[in-house]
Amino acid sequence: MKNHILLFAIIFCLAVPITFFTFSCKKDSNSHVVKYTIQGTAKSTVTYTDQNGNIQTVTNADANWTTSFTSTNHGLLLKLTAVSVDASNVGGKIFIDDNQTAQSNGNASSIAISDTLP
Repeated sequence: MKNHILLFAIIFCLAVPITFFTFSCKKDSNSHVVKYTIQGTAKSTVTYTDQNGNIQTVTNADANWTTSFTSTNHGLLLKLTAVSVDASNVGGKIFIDDNQTAQSNGNASSIAISDTLP
């Protein structure tokens, strides 16, 4: 009987970390990581769509502002706008799962770009 308990304990100790590792590292295939970036030389007023589809506003955002979130809201319209506070050029990018999907190269004092979450 002691041998069975010992064998069970060894198997349990080996199986639990493997099972935990397998399931904890599994990425939810239904979620996507969205990242917005702004590049410029001055502060900007930034508006963007968050993970729930709400519009968020950041005033006096740094010249190299970034934010990101995870969403499962497929079909969500992603919008990013920025207006430079001193009329200098500003650019922006949208990334979905580390892939750049939209951009404005920074040849104007304001940008408006969008994409759709797959």
